[in-house]
Amino acid sequence: MSVTRPLPDPPAESPSPAAPLRHLRLPGTRNLRDVGGYPAAAGRRTRWRTLLRTDALDRLPARSQTALLELGLRQIIDLRWPHELDEAPSVFQASDRVVYRSIPLLEDDPTPYAGLPGTYRHMLDQRGPQLVQVARSLLEPEGLPAVIGCAAGKDRTGVAVALLLAAVGVPKETIVEDYALSAAIFRGPVDDEHLLDWRATPVEVEAPPEHMLGALAHLEAAHGGAAGLLRRHGMTDRELDELTDRLTEPRVAEDERPGRSA
Repeated sequence: MSVTRPLPDPPAESPSPAAPLRHLRLPGTRNLRDVGGYPAAAGRRTRWRTLLRTDALDRLPARSQTALLELGLRQIIDLRWPHELDEAPSVFQASDRVVYRSIPLLEDDPTPYAGLPGTYRHMLDQRGPQLVQVARSLLEPEGLPAVIGCAAGKDRTGVAVALLLAAVGVPKETIVEDYALSAAIFRGPVDDEHLLDWRATPVEVEAPPEHMLGALAHLEAAHGGAAGLLRRHGMTDRELDELTDRLTEPRVAEDERPGRSA
């Protein structure tokens, strides 16, 4: 099994040495976030600087691209439709420094008639092979650290990241809290000359906790949970164990941290 190389902390002040920044405010993004530090199964924690989630990476200036590369980024997984890639291509689409992978997580847009809750269920019910493709991409030799994103980093990204977190045993309450962060971030002030689209001003986006709670309840009832859905579409128990090893680490007890003595 290849060893995951976690990204180092970004060159920015962190709230505390034990809590790196979750929202990475790189110019050209609004919703670039780390999903590290969450409790997972068997007393583990998700690894910091290993899996990121984001809005579109089409407006990144050179310094932001360099910052991500210096953090150790190895893979971009873009969940947008092909027409979105044509209209607003990722700055990493032709990169020779990272793997860029396009995995459209929706074939069409059911939102107008199903609403966001129905769209989330649709992704779980109808896009299982694509979700497995996302998960297996993280198991590639250079699969991590990775960033998964779509247009806003909220819906398609939200479902994919929720599935991955659930698969490694992150509690549903934590997954819901992570999902709901998007609303506060997009409501916040914007001072970014590189954002020339809808992200250039504060905006209300629909990300209430009950949407993700409903999706997770459906995942459990209809698919036997995240592991059940991934197994149904071809993932093996060995791959699921490796996913857990790559995305999480054993929690270090307070009295076992470096620099502490009895």
